[in-house]
Amino acid sequence: MDRINAPCRLHVFLARDAPIGVVLRRGPAAWARLSVWHTDTDTFEHGQWIHARVFERRSDLSADGSLFIAFIRTNAARLRAGQQADTWIAISRPPYFHALALWWVGGTYCTGGLFPDRRSVWVGWQHAPDQGRLPSWLKYASTIPHVDRTNNWTDRTVFHNRLLRDGWVLVADSAGGSWERHHSHQPLTLVFTELGWDARAFGGPHLAEYALRSAESDVLALQGVTWADWDQRGRLIMVQDGRLLHRQSQNTWLTLADFNAQQPETNAAPALARRWPRLA
Repeated sequence: MDRINAPCRLHVFLARDAPIGVVLRRGPAAWARLSVWHTDTDTFEHGQWIHARVFERRSDLSADGSLFIAFIRTNAARLRAGQQADTWIAISRPPYFHALALWWVGGTYCTGGLFPDRRSVWVGWQHAPDQGRLPSWLKYASTIPHVDRTNNWTDRTVFHNRLLRDGWVLVADSAGGSWERHHSHQPLTLVFTELGWDARAFGGPHLAEYALRSAESDVLALQGVTWADWDQRGRLIMVQDGRLLHRQSQNTWLTLADFNAQQPETNAAPALARRWPRLA
């Protein structure tokens, strides 16, 4: 693949209790950006860039879409004054990365963070943040439903808890695993298969494929799709070649947004992103 002209990489986090999605854009190398997608109107708020690697499988979005927790790594050569480690977990208000609470980690042997429910956060420990503090309504979760005990526990723990929480069902657990999510009112099933891990793969080491199965067991492979799910309106949404798509029919695809033309820029978080939201 021509990496100079390669599309950016996208991962989408869907809120469970609000018509909100957060799009994590990666690329060029070591750059990431957050965007808020209003799924009821298909409008976008493109937010802040960060010169760091944001691990999508170790990150999560709160139920109402107001908070984003991320595991982040920067190159040791880019450590800023006052920075205590090359990796950290931070909670921010999307589409911004400004940390409302931050825990320094150091190294990559860390699962990241998860919002098990509307009032709790799990980071694998319960000590106070190194920077900032949690609001009174957000408590530490001491346990999570699924504990991964494979060699890939760092990338699977939060990611698999997210899948299970959001309605995916594990149907086969092998080197990767096969997952299914049924449509809420149509005889359609989205199938997600983890194929394994390849450190040489462009855009990240996780190899996966998606397919759509009908009630008649006809299977349509979603070629080139790197993320897919049913959104809050029941639409099939997919990521392909740096674009967010809505599949309207077998032969009709609507581009909701193309993220490829975006270029890194410096933009500070506004005042609203520097304070905790209230719990609705």
